[in-house]
Formats: sequence, C-alpha cells, structure tokens
Amino acid sequence: MHFIDILVNKLIQSLLSIVRRFLKSPLQLTFCGEGSTEQLVAHIVRGGHKKILLVTDKPLVELGLAGRVVEAVKSRGAQVVIYDGVLPDPTVEVVTAGLHSYQQHECDAVVALGGGSSIDTAKTVAAAATNGGVEAVMGLFKIKIAPVPLFAIPTTSGTGSEASWFAVVSDTHTHQKTGIGAPALLPKATALDASLMTGLPKSITAATGMDALTHAIETFIAPAANDEVRSMSLPAAEIIFANLREAYDNGANLAARESMAMASYYSGISLNISAVGYVHAIAHQLGAKYGTPHGLANAIVLPHVLDLNIEAAGKPFAELADVIGVSVAGDSERVKAEKLVAAVREMNDALDIPATLTALNVADIPDLVKEAAVEGRTYSVPTVLSRDQIESILNKLLA
Repeated sequence: MHFIDILVNKLIQSLLSIVRRFLKSPLQLTFCGEGSTEQLVAHIVRGGHKKILLVTDKPLVELGLAGRVVEAVKSRGAQVVIYDGVLPDPTVEVVTAGLHSYQQHECDAVVALGGGSSIDTAKTVAAAATNGGVEAVMGLFKIKIAPVPLFAIPTTSGTGSEASWFAVVSDTHTHQKTGIGAPALLPKATALDASLMTGLPKSITAATGMDALTHAIETFIAPAANDEVRSMSLPAAEIIFANLREAYDNGANLAARESMAMASYYSGISLNISAVGYVHAIAHQLGAKYGTPHGLANAIVLPHVLDLNIEAAGKPFAELADVIGVSVAGDSERVKAEKLVAAVREMNDALDIPATLTALNVADIPDLVKEAAVEGRTYSVPTVLSRDQIESILNKLLA
C-alpha cells in the first residue's frame, strides 16, 4: 500500500508541476496598517459597488467589528447586507445560506470579515454565484466563470486565506473536507488591519499563529518550493518565532499583531505555488470528524510530522533553524534540524497547546489513517508517510 501511495504521489506531483507552469496569480491590492479597513472600503465603493454582502460570524457582529465595516460603507453611500451565519469549518449548508442571501438581496460584491472560515465561505459564495451553485465549484479548477468581486478583511493571523487561491468546505454528512482551488478565488483586495486583532482571545491567537507557522514550514520544505516561495515562507517563519509569543502574552501589542498579520499573509502567498503536507492531511481529518479548530489540530500534529522528516528535509530544516536563531556555529545539519523541531515543541508549550486531543477515539483511527493517507499523497512532501507512520502519530495524540 505504501508503494502505491508513493507512486500516486509522484504521478500527481508530475502533473501539478506541469499545471503550475501555466498558472499565474492575479494581481491583488493590499492595504496595511492603521486605517486600512477604511481604505479598502473606500476602494470598493469607488469601484462602483452599491450593495455589499458582508460575510462574517455572530461573535464579530457582537464585538462591533462588523459594525465598523458597515459604518465605513454607509458613510460612502453604499449599502451592506450582513450574513453572519459562518461557523468554524464551514459546511455546504453554511455557504449555500450565504449564497441565498447574496442572491435574495441582489448584492454586487462580497466582503469577508473574519478568520479563515469567513474568508473561505465568502470565496465559495462569490464563485458559486456565477458558476451554478456551491456543488459546481467544489474541487480544483472547477470555476469556469469569474467570481463576483471579492474582498477580504482578516481578523486573525493564521490561515492566510486572504492571500491564497484556495478554500475548504466540509460535508456535514460525510465529515469530509473538500478543497476548492483556482487563481480566480484570490480576493481582489485585502486589508491587513491589526487594530481588528488586538482583542483576540489567547487560545485563538495561539491556534491561528501556529496555523501560519505550519503553512510557512510545510511550504518551505516542499519539493515544489521555488525561490519565490522561499522568499515568503522563510521570513514568515522568522517573524512568527519573533512575535507570536508576544502577541499571545500581550494581545494589545499592535506591533506584534501587525507582524503576525504580515507573516500570515506571506504564508498565504506561498500556498499558491508550493503546498502543505501531512500536517494538514491529518489535521483536516480531525477537523472534519471532531470539529477540532484547524489551527489547533495543525499545532498538535506539527511536531510529530516534523520528527518523521528530519532525514529527508534536513537542509531546509537547518535553514529554518538558522533564521529563527536556535542554531549555533558548528552545529551539524542534523543538530540544526533537531533544534528546529524542539523549538516548535517549545512554542506549543509556551502557547499552552495541548499535546493530546481528548476527542480522538481509538476506534476512529483506522478511518482517519485511510483518509489522511489519501489526502497526503496529493501534496508535494519530502517524505510520503506510510499508513503505519500516520497511525503512530494519531496514537500519540490519544489522551
């Protein structure tokens, strides 16, 4: 079975390398820093949009963050319809409800406000509105007609969805996650406004920050990574190690929040060219089966997958160790790689990330292994993990 997984992985990566040669990222306008939300809104209204669907969740409405966007839009003479039905790991039903709201109110643009779930929902709504519904766009390169104008205001620093071509939607009945991917999913413009992030709970700061770190590491060590990817993912890892603990300990530190927002953005860009790996392949199954927040699942799984890649990814591991400052002169490549993995575990400890997952049921492990193996072989990875190796990781996560 492992031999088949390796064979399938090589075939898929060969095909993807051909596809990547013909893919070009659309241009994206990015507003950063103080006042960037208002600048983005002004840009949207100047573009002629009169009725905007704001895709968000109820907590952001209750906190008043959605109201800030609404007032900015109204003050410029446009209208806003709020769809606040987004839930973690958005399902087909959640996205379909958002699409109905867009159609019912005859909106002409979509703005995402929130974390990865809100942005993924907004992306899928925008694509489904012009392509015959949600089911028609699920999968890779299924978007035939350009989505309606889409914009993003992230309120967490983790998914990088505001800068990527991808979204993930869950099936309520099968508990499977489906990736939606095409360059057309890239929002036309985004605002990286750290003032919207200073009130994030510590647990969300930790989970989303580790999500961004996972993106940075997995895209950097992927065989598909090129100089463009590395120019984004390497500094992203450096920024995260320098700022995540401060953002966690002192959420009001605007400089740390802004740095994390940029690191997440860089990691999101790198996803468009490179790929994630087995951390995501396993974490996606945990999220679909148990509703485990994606960033938390990534954080718990990350060190275990890195352990199994020390040999195959020794060189990029060593580069990461150098840039985050955990290596010293004279360290061998192996020692640097081990120090990187140790630094990730120390970061998890500092952020109070649990080492186990209480929801994980031993009886579910065979199915989780099977699905993770199937997903994992689609990624550009240093090592195609065997199903026994995936099982060993899951067994270590048992509470």
